[in-house]
Amino acid sequence: MPFDGQHDADQPVRMDRTLPLHPLHSLLPLDEPFTPATARSVGVSAHALSRMLANGLVRRVLRGVYVASTACPSAELRASSAGLLLRPGDIVVDRTAAWVHGAFQPDPVPLDVLARGSLGGRRRLLGRDLVTLGGVRLTSPLRTALDLGRLLPPGPALGVLDALAESFSQVELLAELPRFAGQTGIAQLRTLAAQVDSRSTCPAESMLRLHWNAANLPTPVPGRLVVAGSRLVRLSLAVDQRQFGVVLAHQACAADLLALEGAGWWVVVLPEERVLTTDPTIWTRHLEREFHQQLLHQVRDEEEFG
Repeated sequence: MPFDGQHDADQPVRMDRTLPLHPLHSLLPLDEPFTPATARSVGVSAHALSRMLANGLVRRVLRGVYVASTACPSAELRASSAGLLLRPGDIVVDRTAAWVHGAFQPDPVPLDVLARGSLGGRRRLLGRDLVTLGGVRLTSPLRTALDLGRLLPPGPALGVLDALAESFSQVELLAELPRFAGQTGIAQLRTLAAQVDSRSTCPAESMLRLHWNAANLPTPVPGRLVVAGSRLVRLSLAVDQRQFGVVLAHQACAADLLALEGAGWWVVVLPEERVLTTDPTIWTRHLEREFHQQLLHQVRDEEEFG
């Protein structure tokens, strides 16, 4: 019988079946990592998981490990993510350990693991070299810095050292160097350890400082805050005495640059990609030329105005 807006009080009202309030993907953990196998176990197919990834409902943190997009990033979450891929007794080291500690963000994240039974071999890990996060054993920030400072190329190595430097002092870093005498990369590690500075905020700034220090330029101040007019502007590197600095393009705006120019600063803007990927001699020579232009400009001003 068609519905006419009324019903017989003696007859029960027919209601449509209530749809489930919780979508299928809510069966997945919201604050813990999971694997495709976990997803399949609650009825989420590989196709559905891919669709959830494309729609931004989940994100991939390691190859074969996912978390809900609402999960708060933390060292414990990253450690637990790596733990899903480990065998009993494995220890997370190198790039994966740096990623867990928040100092390395490659895509994809590699899985660097020291297998059980190899502690007394090539690594010789001591008790103080290890920490436990999210139920996973991994190298400490200091030990991770000591390893990657030797094993990565100089620029990326200094970037990791800078990023981890808030977890240890430079004195602690230097005190560990004798342990690695004769090992691969120790000469590089000694050179980089003397330059570590947590004021660099990204790998490009660390790379910039590394090659600036090797160029014909005075020693800079990393992360220098400069008052220019009514603005407080951060420069990646700066030489206060000569009012000369450099800033990465994504960190600068036109108003900041105009304010710096008005305050007498000579600032070079470098694209981050250029710093990270091009031959550093190209842009360090550019910096040298720009610095000497500022030097000549200041000398002329001093001669003109006494």
